[in-house]
Amino acid sequence: MAPIRRSEALQPLSRQHHNGLMFCLLLGKGVVRKAPLDIMKDFCMYFLQEDLSGHFLNEEVHLTALPLFYPVLTAGIDKMKADHLQIRALFEVIQQQPAYELFEQLSAIVEKHIRFEERELFNLIDSTLSQDGLQQLYTVFKDETDDNCMNYPVKFWQ
Repeated sequence: MAPIRRSEALQPLSRQHHNGLMFCLLLGKGVVRKAPLDIMKDFCMYFLQEDLSGHFLNEEVHLTALPLFYPVLTAGIDKMKADHLQIRALFEVIQQQPAYELFEQLSAIVEKHIRFEERELFNLIDSTLSQDGLQQLYTVFKDETDDNCMNYPVKFWQ
C-alpha cells in the first residue's frame, strides 16, 4: 500500500502514530522473546505516560469539537473516543496483572486504532475541513513531539 499523503495539519499526529506502530512492533518482539513481564509492563506504562496520554488528550480536546461544525465526522470521532477508552482500560488491566496475552491484545488494538485514524478518520478530516480549518488544526498540533519509544532504556525486544 502506498503511503498516504497527509495534509500538513495532521502530519504531527501521523508522526506520533508512527511511534505508536513502533510501540506495537517492539511489544510483539518482547512477547515472542518472552521478555520479563515486569519490564514489558514498565515499557507500556512509559509509553502511556510519555506518549499516548498526551496524544489522546490532544486528539480529544481538538478533534471532538469538529462534529459540531461538520456532522459527517460524528461517527469517526465517536469511534476514536470509544477506542481511546478501550485502550486506556487495557493499560489499567496490564498495570495490575501483566500477561503476554494482554500485551498481544494491546498491540493489536493500538495498531487497529492507528490504522483507523490514518486510513479513515484523517482522510475524512482532510477532505471535509476547509484550508482555514486545517490551518487552525496545524496551529494546534505543530509543536507536538513524536518521541520514539525506542529510547526506552531497557531493550527487551533485542
